Amino acid sequence: MEVKNLILYQVATNRNYKVGDKLIFGESLNGQGNRVLNTKFYENDTPIAQLGFEYAESKKIFKNSNIVIKLSKNLAESDFVIRELAMEKVRLELAPNEPSRFKCMFLTANKDEVKKGIKIFYKKGFGEFFQAVAVKCNGKIFAAKDCVGRWGKSYKEYIQQAQKYWTQKVENINDAREILFEGEAEIVEILDELRISRQN
Repeated sequence: MEVKNLILYQVATNRNYKVGDKLIFGESLNGQGNRVLNTKFYENDTPIAQLGFEYAESKKIFKNSNIVIKLSKNLAESDFVIRELAMEKVRLELAPNEPSRFKCMFLTANKDEVKKGIKIFYKKGFGEFFQAVAVKCNGKIFAAKDCVGRWGKSYKEYIQQAQKYWTQKVENINDAREILFEGEAEIVEILDELRISRQN
């Protein structure tokens, strides 16, 4: 759907946006696209999977909680990558003209949700600096009422979920859980900012 001067909202992580900033989405990889296509799973030049095998074989895996945490995070990240690769494959097949999740700006039409969301992002600590921003959008959007979660499913199952995602219809943009935008985005208001203070 083409939009002009549509105001939408986002919780931005580590961006340091200023009112008046203009950004173009759709031409290059966004943070999510970089995360999916360029993340490597290494610890001190050793593949994380190899570390897991070494600890499992020596029966030390449960004695070293640090490596268990790293393995868990990498399993979760692998699940994320599998899901997003399935999502992009299906988009190219069923909805090639819709914004790519690898190049879009993720937004919402719900201002109150963003104001609450910034506090959730802050508590999770996935970043240092969080902003709830209002964005003026000129370009195209895809609105999704039903999202695809991360459930540790097979690639085939994620393909099936992606088929439902890319063929859904949202009559009212306010009912959308997420909105994918490509085009020119202008930051028009900073609604809130939170910074995590790291103590040494």
